[in-house]
Amino acid sequence: MSKIEDLLRSMKASVLRFPGLSLASLNAALFVLFVLLSDPFGLFRRDYKNADPIFDVSADGVGTILSGRKGQETRMERDLDGWVVRLDSNLSVPGDTARIEELLEGILSLRKFTLASAKGNSSSEFGLNGDEPILELLDPSGKSMGKIIVGALAPRSAGTYVLDEENRIWLVKENLKLLTGAGKRDHFLTRSLIPEFPSREKVSEIFVSSESRGEEFRLDTNLQGEWILHFSGRDLPASKEEAEKFLEFLKTLRADEVLLDSSEEIKPVPKGQNFQIRIRTQTDLFTVSPIGTTKLGSFVVQRKGIPYKLVFDTWNLERILQKDLSEFLVSPGASTQSF
Repeated sequence: MSKIEDLLRSMKASVLRFPGLSLASLNAALFVLFVLLSDPFGLFRRDYKNADPIFDVSADGVGTILSGRKGQETRMERDLDGWVVRLDSNLSVPGDTARIEELLEGILSLRKFTLASAKGNSSSEFGLNGDEPILELLDPSGKSMGKIIVGALAPRSAGTYVLDEENRIWLVKENLKLLTGAGKRDHFLTRSLIPEFPSREKVSEIFVSSESRGEEFRLDTNLQGEWILHFSGRDLPASKEEAEKFLEFLKTLRADEVLLDSSEEIKPVPKGQNFQIRIRTQTDLFTVSPIGTTKLGSFVVQRKGIPYKLVFDTWNLERILQKDLSEFLVSPGASTQSF
C-alpha cells in the first residue's frame, strides 16, 4: 500500500511543480480519446460503404462486362471511343455509354456487408435456382476479374441477393435488376438520335427541316466561332448558350424503343410529317430522317451504322421540330415573327 501512496505523492508533486505541462498532457489525452470515440473521418466505422468490395478492381482495368443468363449474355467491350455491344461473333454495335458506365459503377460499389448465407444454403429462398443472370468482369486480355450470380430483389427495396464465387450469398444495396435492364437484350444498345462523337469534335452546323412547321432553320458558326441563325432569308446573331443547349439536347436525345427485328409493321410517313435533322462536324456529317411510323404513330429512324431501328414518340421530337427560334436571338424581346 505504501508503494501506491508513494506513487500518488510523486504524481501530485509533479503536478504542483509543472502544472502547465501536466494540464497540456491531460488535454492531449482527452483529445485523442475524443477522436477515437467520435471517429470524424470514418477510419474505424463499419458500414456498407467502407466494407470490403465484392469486385476489388478499378474501373480503368475493366475491358469487358458480361451480363445475362448463360448463353444469352450481353457482352460489352471497351474501345477507344467508349463501349460497344457484341450482338454475335461477327457484329458489334455502339453501346449506350451512360448506361454501361452506370452498371460498371454499380458493380464496383457492391460490398460484402450483409451476409445472408455462408454456404449458399436455401438458395431458392434468395431467388438463386440455377438459371439466374450473371455479372462478370474481364480485363483487356479476356481474363476473368470476378463473377457473381444475380438473385432476387430483397423485400421493401432493400437491395439484391447475389452469390459470389465462394458460394456465399450477400445482400447488396444496389438494385441490379434495374442496372442490368432486367436482362433485356436491347438495354445496353445505343438509342441516341445521332452517333456519339468525341467532345473535341466541334459542331459547325445544325440544320432542321420540318414539313409540319412548313419552314427550315439552320445554325452555324462563323470564323470567330460565333453562332448565326439562318431563317427565312435572315442571318442573325444567335446566343452561344442557347445554341449549345440545343445541340446538347440533340446529342442526348434517346429513342423510346428499339426494333431489333422486322416483325413490327412500319407504315409510310404521313403526308406533311416528314423531317430532316442534320449535324455537321469538322470531319463528318450526320443526317436523320424517318423511314416510316409505327401503328401508334411514332417515328421510326434507321440510323447509319446500326442494324436495328429507333422509335421516337412524336412529342419527344417537338422540342426540335417546333423549336421557338426567338430563344436563339441575342437581342432581348426580339421575335422571329418579324422575319
